[in-house]
Amino acid sequence: MSEVLFGPLARKSISELTAYLSEEIKMPETARNYANKMIDFGIALAKKPSAHTICRNRAWAKRKLRCATFDKKWVFAFRQNKTNLVIYHIKHGKQISDIV
Repeated sequence: MSEVLFGPLARKSISELTAYLSEEIKMPETARNYANKMIDFGIALAKKPSAHTICRNRAWAKRKLRCATFDKKWVFAFRQNKTNLVIYHIKHGKQISDIV
């Protein structure tokens, strides 16, 4: 199985969500648990990366990124190379446009 790497934008998305849940919603334990679930989901993508389709977002599709949905809300955009699976973006589904 490939090593899973989270790119800077993916890490930033998880950090921002964790901070929001901890500081604004006042649920730090929930924030940690949800962040861990997101990370576990990302790691699990390495088991069958080709099971996910090329992203519909035009910019991501041009880069041949595949998309997987976590918790019916969050879209993970990633690509498998020879040695690693790299997660480039984690975005809430409402923040993604098909025509961008």
